[in-house]
Amino acid sequence: VVLITGAASGMGRATAHLFSDEGSVVVVTDVNEDGVKEVVSEINNAGNTAYGIQLDVSDKKSIQNCIKTIKTKYNALDILINNAGISSRIEIDNQDYEEYWDKTFDVLLKGQVILIREALPFLLKSESGRIVNISSTEGLGATPRISP
Repeated sequence: VVLITGAASGMGRATAHLFSDEGSVVVVTDVNEDGVKEVVSEINNAGNTAYGIQLDVSDKKSIQNCIKTIKTKYNALDILINNAGISSRIEIDNQDYEEYWDKTFDVLLKGQVILIREALPFLLKSESGRIVNISSTEGLGATPRISP
């Protein structure tokens, strides 16, 4: 069983299809519920197995509910792929900057740590437990007008 965050689009979506094509059961998660349903439908219609959960990685309760659902449905988790991310253009002098700053850290850092902590009991039981954290290239260098 593979849990992928941010799987409704982009790299997360492609990763979900890749793992399902290789025979894994994929738990597709994203804050975008319609996107989750679409990816799950694509995977299941291809003859593979996917299950969708709407997940806001910036919300601890949402994370706990996600892991609880996986426990109930599969009682297993082999791979956690922390892929969810956000990016926006916001000026540092914008009155909403601090709120955006907090949300960015909640999604890109805090959410990953909380998910790892919540998923760890299952990953430790798995013979092939793995954690993959995907981050932005912004950590390597700045892009003008992209903040924080």
